[in-house]
Amino acid sequence: MIDAELLRQLSADRMMASAFFFPHRHSQADSAMHFEMMDLCASADELVCVEAFREAGKTTKIEEHVAMAGCFGNFRYGLWGGETFQKAVQRLAAIDLELRTNERINHVFGGKVLARKSNEDKIWFSSGTVLQAIGWEQEIQSFKEGTNRPDFAMLDDVEHRESVRDKAAVDANWTKLYDELMPAMDQERMKIIMSQTRLAEDCMIVRASNDPNWLYRGFPICDGDPDDPATKATWPERYPMEFIRRLKDRYQRAGLYDSFLRVYMLQASNPEKKPFKEDMLVERSASGYEWQPKFAIYDPSRTSNKERTRDVSQSARTGKVVVSQEGTKIVVWESAGNFWKPSELMDDLFSTSEKHSPLKIGIETDSLDDWLMEPLRMQMIRRGRILPIVALRAPHDQSKEQFIGGLQAYFKARDIVLVGGKLAHPQLVAEMANFPQGLRDILNALAYALKMFSGYPIYEDFSGSNVSDAPNASPGETVFVACNGNQTQTCAAAVLREIRRFHVARDWLYSGATTDSVKSLAADLRATYPRAAIQAWVPADVFDQAQRIPLVSALRAERITVYRAEHAPASRGKLADPIRNEWHQQKLLVVDRKAQLTLNALSSGYAYPAQRGGRFGMEPETGVSRLIAEALECMVAKLTKIGEAEVLPEGANIAHTGTGQAYISANPRARR
Repeated sequence: MIDAELLRQLSADRMMASAFFFPHRHSQADSAMHFEMMDLCASADELVCVEAFREAGKTTKIEEHVAMAGCFGNFRYGLWGGETFQKAVQRLAAIDLELRTNERINHVFGGKVLARKSNEDKIWFSSGTVLQAIGWEQEIQSFKEGTNRPDFAMLDDVEHRESVRDKAAVDANWTKLYDELMPAMDQERMKIIMSQTRLAEDCMIVRASNDPNWLYRGFPICDGDPDDPATKATWPERYPMEFIRRLKDRYQRAGLYDSFLRVYMLQASNPEKKPFKEDMLVERSASGYEWQPKFAIYDPSRTSNKERTRDVSQSARTGKVVVSQEGTKIVVWESAGNFWKPSELMDDLFSTSEKHSPLKIGIETDSLDDWLMEPLRMQMIRRGRILPIVALRAPHDQSKEQFIGGLQAYFKARDIVLVGGKLAHPQLVAEMANFPQGLRDILNALAYALKMFSGYPIYEDFSGSNVSDAPNASPGETVFVACNGNQTQTCAAAVLREIRRFHVARDWLYSGATTDSVKSLAADLRATYPRAAIQAWVPADVFDQAQRIPLVSALRAERITVYRAEHAPASRGKLADPIRNEWHQQKLLVVDRKAQLTLNALSSGYAYPAQRGGRFGMEPETGVSRLIAEALECMVAKLTKIGEAEVLPEGANIAHTGTGQAYISANPRARR
């Protein structure tokens, strides 16, 4: 005869029921962990995630819960999912054996709890419940028992080493859970239990533990460091602290401490072995440092697939950072990882150039030359803007992990500075915390900063004390414009002179034919200084080669007075004294924040290139920084030599001696 009151009590307290029905399965007394496991399985929550150390008895407890739930008719049609179909069948065989041979459970329920002989993959309960075994590798669609869709699913250690090898593999499993299993179930009375021991930093159990939709509980073998005397064992009857400490020592001596942390402490990696930690980062507000020259670095991806499908793998992201150098520090202004299409990458390159005026834009071009560089050159022609592109090559003598590992010394020295703090760089911080696992595209871009900063700045004493607002030009005041150019680019810097001090107030850069560029320059100069007297100074090297670079004739065509400055080689380094020295508590050479080209050049862009063996080149690197710096050097050297009072009058017939010294000539055809 069925004792209905006993069944009600057993149904209400499944842990008591487990102890009553299955005492022969419990060689040691249950711990508080097992009480929680049983409560989680019997809870009303739809999505439950149970993680425990190896041999914690989680599968045993869940088998007991499923056996009792089937007898009580708590679900109509359930699925038991294993890593493979064979493993799921093994678990069903264990449940079937228990239900057939357990006299107590058959007696309490008033007879046989099985309605018929079980198949290899299916159990029929007398309550009407059906339990079926499935393999996680098979397609989960169209499961139905009579008119019933599955309303219960148990996923028992469905992940394995190969399924957590990378993010794409984990994405496939996580997508299968949401795209196949959940839609296949009865949406009105669905319950899914996931039981697993984590295998990697990124796996389904980790994602479920971080997802608020899942009720998660993890049970490590002890509640703290095994060497801490205050640490308590989770299941002391079976694994006391003395055993746990011996176990830890055994793994350490074998060089497998990481495995101990993963299998028994539910830590997929050893925090002590992480090369980068969040406390190594320095946070800073941007105020006061905006003038620093910046370098934009991109690690592009050939494809832009955000999600993995059966036919297409997920792409790597395009990593991007905008950084600047401050002594030994790497200052990160901007960082991001995006699944960009080529057109989106092009747009960002030009918008970043507009926003930050980077000294250089580095792009890793391994196997991407034709895919990226050719359309980029076309875009520069169409947009009329030349970007300072530097092609970066991945090192072939070390792996990507080793290359990124070169940043470790900077992290340890707290020389990585995040402008705006960690909240402004969430993707970079996440990559740093997960490295060497997970995504690393932004970190890879950051590692290239060490290459971008290479070189020996000619004016290494240039600092923030040389950055100051320039005064406004007074009516009739002379504005000295240092001009320079080559066949494709023309640059200029407007300088205001205050007795001994030079203020670089503005600068400009134009691309294209020299005559067109000078027309734009003349318009900008007159718009910026409408009531000033404009004097253009051109390096002697360009002044004397008018047929090669028609800069002087183009300036004269715009009715701008042109003077011959010093030669570039003879003037190199002439700005060092005014950069270092002061007059009336201010440097003799100061640059306004609006003159970004000059700031870039004098702070680090005007430099000797690094060569093998730690040597440096004999000539500065070519580019805009050299053009603007040489223009300033040659003009300041000339103005310093002749003195302010000796600046030749407007409209005079100027000739030059063999050494380049200017003088007023009676010859009306004298060239300026």
